[in-house]
Amino acid sequence: MANAVRHSGTRVVVIESIPLILGGLRSALEDGGITVAAGTHDPHSGVRAVREEKPDVVIVDLDLPGRAGIGLLQQLRRQYPAPRLIAAVSPEHDDSLLLTTLMAGATGYLLKNTETADVLRTVRAVQRGYVTLGPRAGGELSALLVRLAEADGTLPFPALTNRERDVLRLVSLGYGNRRIAQELFISEKTVRNYVSAILPKIHVASRLEAIVSARLAGLETADPSTGTGTAST
Repeated sequence: MANAVRHSGTRVVVIESIPLILGGLRSALEDGGITVAAGTHDPHSGVRAVREEKPDVVIVDLDLPGRAGIGLLQQLRRQYPAPRLIAAVSPEHDDSLLLTTLMAGATGYLLKNTETADVLRTVRAVQRGYVTLGPRAGGELSALLVRLAEADGTLPFPALTNRERDVLRLVSLGYGNRRIAQELFISEKTVRNYVSAILPKIHVASRLEAIVSARLAGLETADPSTGTGTAST
């Protein structure tokens, strides 16, 4: 564990209903140099751990009985907005769950059969502020957005200028302000000003809500470097 602290300051709380998966996630994270501050199968204990441990990232099992995982994401986002949230789902998940998960507050999406290296990449990327869906989920979202775009050929967000729409498209890819500034050859301060102007124009209150709205509206979300909407890590 001491090596984990030296390698990374990242602290994670894992809330997972299946003990075997909980143990596997704990081992994968700790072997990769990430500190597991707490691991529990009980949502109430998980919320208490988030309050007491103040982690950087929380991994939430969406397969909790009664789909309680979505409610838990919403509760954590509302009560403890600082940690980044990752939703962990079984490979047999309902594809429609992806957008629901994003709207509930998650910025990471992790299949439970994901390779260890991808688990570590997801946690580290989410901590840095990226929206990270993984290749399969990114493909599903892209397919959904294509269908939405084909259903309505009108230009999304008519209140935006062309430049604001460019900024929003890059925000929808999960890019941070520095990356957007590099892509558009403008300053980070200018990016922040654009984002502040965009949010009220598209009737959202946060960057995450802007990402979800942009993707639902069918803005171009293909990352030219990867061909998907996932963040490069």
